[in-house]
Amino acid sequence: MNRLKRTLKIISTNWVHLVGFYVTTYFSLILFNFLGLEGYTTETWTQTLFLNLIMILFLIFGYGLMFLLGLFGALIIMDSIGFNLPKTKTDLILILECIIIIPPFVIWAFDYNYWLWLTLIISFAVTQWIRKRKIEKIN
Repeated sequence: MNRLKRTLKIISTNWVHLVGFYVTTYFSLILFNFLGLEGYTTETWTQTLFLNLIMILFLIFGYGLMFLLGLFGALIIMDSIGFNLPKTKTDLILILECIIIIPPFVIWAFDYNYWLWLTLIISFAVTQWIRKRKIEKIN
């Protein structure tokens, strides 16, 4: 398979992060509401369970758009470089991506008391593992 086509297929596996972020945000908001964390509580459970399904899309594509653009831009660059090096292992590349991408989000979570970042970090790590299986099918 030609190198460019293979690289584009690998880059296209990044969609899994978006799905993971949506699901994680939904369940995190339910958990945070249950725990009564300030800034995450809603007036009713109906609002938490049903309205959040729609509001998360606005959160991700409104507030989170600049972060997503940076995240996916960094992932595309790292995937393009990492998977075109000779004899690279998928595990190593994905772990390096985690090591590079996760620390700023940990810092922001504590600096801004925005605890959703911590659950999204876990989501990123899990979706990297899911990506690994998809990438191995491509290779």
